[in-house]
Amino acid sequence: MSPMTAYIILQTMKTMGLRIKQQSASAMKIATFLEGHPNVTRCVYPGLASFPQKELADRQHRNGLHGGMLWFDVKGDPIKLMDNIKRPWTLCENLGATESIITACAVMTHANMLKEDRLKVGIVDGFIRISVGIEDPDDLIRSLDDALNML
Repeated sequence: MSPMTAYIILQTMKTMGLRIKQQSASAMKIATFLEGHPNVTRCVYPGLASFPQKELADRQHRNGLHGGMLWFDVKGDPIKLMDNIKRPWTLCENLGATESIITACAVMTHANMLKEDRLKVGIVDGFIRISVGIEDPDDLIRSLDDALNML
């Protein structure tokens, strides 16, 4: 490992605990919002009571920190959602950044798969994956709500 890489790792490790707490709290707030939205058919996040393995997640995720990753299915065209989502969301095929990232998997990360193969692994046309960053969750929810209401 180069000295610069070691330095960057040491610097980012200092705030990792704070970032994980913020990302987990924000993801839970966003998941709760999505679970009740009329244009969302399903939302999956380990912190939700509806999560199939909630008990296991609670045992394995220390202090109720379930992380910043979740996914949901939308009614309507996921491309329209991507076209209408605004900042602070970032559209890209990446995960785990301090920025909140939203991906329409069927048309982005898994676009090269045959539809029948994609469906076999549970990626329906309306499958949206998000990686929650450290922005204000109310700003993220407001942007999601505006875009979802345009479907």
